Amino acid sequence: MIYLDSAASALPFEDAVTFSPEPGNPSSAHSAGYAANAVLEKTRSLLSAMFGGRSSEYHFCSGATEAANLIIQGRCHFLKMANSTRNEIIVSAIEHPAVFNTVKHMQQSGFIVHIVPVDHRGIIETSFIYDLLNEHTSMVLVMGVNNETGARQPIDDIAKKIKAIDPEISFICDGVQTLTKVSSPDLTYIDALIGSGHKLGAAMGVGFFYFNHRFRLSPLLFGGEQEAGVRPGTENIYGIESLYRALVHHQKNADQYHNHVRALSLLLQKTLEQSDISFSINTQDGETSGYILSICFNGIDASRAIKFLSQRGICVSKGSACSSVSPTPSRVLSAMKLSHTQMSSTLRVSFSPLNVKEDVLTFCAAMSELHSYNVETSALEQQSQM
Repeated sequence: MIYLDSAASALPFEDAVTFSPEPGNPSSAHSAGYAANAVLEKTRSLLSAMFGGRSSEYHFCSGATEAANLIIQGRCHFLKMANSTRNEIIVSAIEHPAVFNTVKHMQQSGFIVHIVPVDHRGIIETSFIYDLLNEHTSMVLVMGVNNETGARQPIDDIAKKIKAIDPEISFICDGVQTLTKVSSPDLTYIDALIGSGHKLGAAMGVGFFYFNHRFRLSPLLFGGEQEAGVRPGTENIYGIESLYRALVHHQKNADQYHNHVRALSLLLQKTLEQSDISFSINTQDGETSGYILSICFNGIDASRAIKFLSQRGICVSKGSACSSVSPTPSRVLSAMKLSHTQMSSTLRVSFSPLNVKEDVLTFCAAMSELHSYNVETSALEQQSQM
């Protein structure tokens, strides 16, 4: 199998999924419990060392969707309980469904939602954010790297300017496709950050979130005092140890991984350029992470291409795995003002540090085969109509 869909779930590091976890419950007051708790604390410390903030400000959960709900709903519930007049939320048009749909749901609780557009490269129109800010703004949400296009957003600049205008406004960043893949956001001005283990080579079922002392929220779940009471329930020791092991790989090999993935991305583009395939990169002239390519293959139906590639053991996608079954056009590509034809011809190719050159070359060869088949079929159809 050639797997080029790591934005959906990254190829796991072998030692991050093949190990025996500590057997104890980290809340238990005995040696096995202490050993399990040590797994939590060493992982928090590594998150802090790699991404900033205090280790105590990192919390574990089941994944980024749960983290987004805890952060967004928890903050909104806190504001309502405090009778705050801050009832407006600003969110970018290209956020992941876990963030975007949670924000939209907050409208039912009386919050006013403002959606900020992006340009043709998929980069947020920052001026719209600043124009919308007022004394009722509660939070601004902008992702670091888009999960469908790889477009990088100017997170640090936006957060810094917002805090200069009004330090009481919370800034929340979805860092799922950002962390370990590009330079980490500056947590000096960011109040909450969301991450996911399986997007960076750990096992599925573990996520994490950061929030600082400025950011107060009401828990959505009630039970024990795990995770400082913010996310009760016994922690997933296997998932958290897996996260730690994956993070160690990125910490030790960051430059090597980034250079390798960039080289794969460039190889794919150059190989396609040398073929007869008509294509365009949807984020042309925009800054991207290098881990994700959104490619429009002119005249090739994306759904048909995915099936064709899958039959040859090659895995790619049309966009977000969370919305791939939806019959509606991509909200992200629509926000970039791509035509329906362009959207229906777009594939997302996403890399892992574990991919190799042969993966890229095999994908390009398969696309050339599909392109030739389409040309021949089209010619036969024209002849039959004459």
